[in-house]
Parts: sequence; C-alpha cells; structure tokens
Amino acid sequence: MRSQRVVMITPHGDPLGRIGEPDIGGQCIYIRELSSALVAQGTRVLAFTRDRWDGKASREQIAPGAEVIRIRCGPKGFLPKEKIYPYLSEFAGCLSSYLDGSEVISSHFWDGGFVASVLQPTKQWIHTSHSLGKRKLASVPQADASQYTHRIATETEILKQCNAIIASTGLEKQDLVKLYRADKEKITVIPPGVDTNRFHQPSDKLAIKKRLGFSADPLVLALGRLDPRKGFDLYFRAAARAKEILGEESRVQFVLSAGVNRRDTYELKERDRLANLIQALSIGESVRWLPVMSADTLPLYYRAADLFVMPSRYELFGIVILEAMASGIPVLATKFGGPPEIVDAGENGELVDPTDINAFATAIADLIRDPKKRQAMGDAARRKIEASYCWDKLASRHQQIYARNLDIEDVST
Repeated sequence: MRSQRVVMITPHGDPLGRIGEPDIGGQCIYIRELSSALVAQGTRVLAFTRDRWDGKASREQIAPGAEVIRIRCGPKGFLPKEKIYPYLSEFAGCLSSYLDGSEVISSHFWDGGFVASVLQPTKQWIHTSHSLGKRKLASVPQADASQYTHRIATETEILKQCNAIIASTGLEKQDLVKLYRADKEKITVIPPGVDTNRFHQPSDKLAIKKRLGFSADPLVLALGRLDPRKGFDLYFRAAARAKEILGEESRVQFVLSAGVNRRDTYELKERDRLANLIQALSIGESVRWLPVMSADTLPLYYRAADLFVMPSRYELFGIVILEAMASGIPVLATKFGGPPEIVDAGENGELVDPTDINAFATAIADLIRDPKKRQAMGDAARRKIEASYCWDKLASRHQQIYARNLDIEDVST
C-alpha cells in the first residue's frame, strides 16, 4: 500500500498565499501543485505554515484530501523568512500535536528543515531545499556573508540528519555534494512540474491580446518578485537596447508583472529604483508594469505573450519557465543556475548571460524578427513539458521515495 499521509513543513511560505507577496513564490506553487497531485493518487497531505495574521482561516483546503494548516507563533503579523528563526521551535511544538509517527515528513527550505529536526523523525524525513545559502552567497558578491552564517550551518545539519533529499536539478545535486558534502546516495533529482491543463497554448492569441488591452504587436513578458536578484533592471536595459536594434521595423510591448505591497519598504525601494531606470532609459511608452496577477488571469497573459524572459542573475530552477513553455511560448532565460537543464537552446528557447546587455538584447530582437521560429520553439516547448514536467508523473516519483523511506510496497507506478 502507499503512504497514507504526508506532512509538508513550510513555515515562511503559505502554499495558498498570493504569488508575488513577500516570501510567496515558486516554493509555494511547488507545494500546492505537488499536494494536489499526491491526493489524486490517494495520499492525504497536511501542509503547515505560519499564520500571517492576515485574516486567512486556520485551515484551508488545497484540494479534497489536502489542507493548509496555519500555526500562530511569535509576534502578530507577517515575519520575513530572515527573522522567523527564533519562533521555529514554538512552531514545531504546535505542529507536533498533529503527528502520530506514521506520516512522511516533507520539509521545505531551511526553516522547514529546522522544524523537522526539532520533531526528530526517525526514518521518514525527506528534505527539499529550494535554494541554498552557499550558492546564493556565491551568486550575489555584494551580499553580507554574516547574514548567511546561521542559515548555512543549519542547512548543513539538516542535510546530515534527513533520510532523503530531493533536488530540483542536477546542478543542485552537485552543489549539495560539493558545497555541503551531502551524501549523494540520499539525493534524488525530481524537477518541479506544471499543471498542463491550466497552462496551455492559445487558440487565438490576437483575441486574447485584445481582451487584455494589448495591441497585436509582439509582446515580451517577465514576472516575479520585486527582488534585485530577479534582474528586472537587466530586462529593462535589454529592452531599451533591443528597441535600438529593431529600429522602426517593429513595435514591441514589454510587460512586467511584479509587486503587490506598496507599504513594504523593501519592495518600495526596488519599485522606485526600477521606475527611475525606466524613465532614464526613455522606454516608458513601451513598458506596461502590472501588479502580480491573480491565479485566474495569469494563464491568459502567458497565452498573450510571444516571448517569455527570465533575466535572473541566478535561478535555482524557475517554475515560471515551465508555465511559459506549457503555454507554448519560447523562453529566453538566464544561463546561470537551473534553466539550462530545462531550456534546450535553439530548440524551445535560448539561454543568455543577462548581464551582457547587448547579447541579451540581440537575442530578444532576433526572436521578435522571426515569428516562424517563435512558433516552432513554442510548439517544441509544449512537447517537452508534456513529456517531462507533468505533475502526475512527478508525484509518482515522490511516492516512490516515500515508500522507500517507510518500507512499504510502492504501487504508484
């Protein structure tokens, strides 16, 4: 039989939070979609996160058989993940009352891993990092190393104690072994997936553009959190240069969806920096900056787009790449991190160094000039998603790891 229950531990990231809010990103999508796929295969899921005191219910359904449980601990209100550590033992104490020792513990990020270590599961603890302190520190040279000391030490202990590790990419597996000396025999590479029913190719792209208020001109889309590491400044610089390369031969609509909290000082600072850059580059008439889209409207914007751009200075994986490819549009992604394991350059997209603005802009311009190439790449992107990134197939692979760690018969295949 299969495992009957999986407990997901994700203190800072609410799986049902609004994507783009502080600390609500790809990890939350991952847990939400994986949970839905698992319950479709007969496994019950409980996902535990910290209550943000924002009016959400203490329990909320992800899908029939999967719930989010919000635990109140520490001070009232939202806490950024960098400040949540002092309250994690309290979080673990509250969570422990829901456990009976028979469940699989699936911890996420280092804060979830720390909670799992406090709970001290014996042989059924699987950890997923989502991002690694040592890699982030290496990819952001100006970062304050002292801010990562405790995180890195905690990550090192988590990787020693857990029974199995799930890495999103082969590159992450290499980092786990090389940077943290993790036991490679404990590591299985399983990428995130995407809901191919929700994200799909359009039947009439022009009609969708019109519905969303865009012209028929080529549309380039980027989206994510307002964080300097996401490289949106590089996106705008490349947009300005691409306009110069294209000249008058083509009008291009550059769209960014980012930012939801105008009261967050960190987000406000980044918003102002990017707004000033747009003005300095004189590209305001070509840029439409939208807030983070709702779950209902996001797929429409992918279908309206002709090209998706991920300009991150470093990206461990990038679920948005999968969403774009499932929607049948080519991806122009950073070559730093996990995207090269998803995007086949020249087939379903291209890879660039986003800090090389001229090369970045030239890649945009080349794809804008060639709609037949974009169509062929978009079709190839969709085929790759269907072959390798459907959640039902990936959830079966998770089930195999759960079964192995519980010493039960695996029937997920």
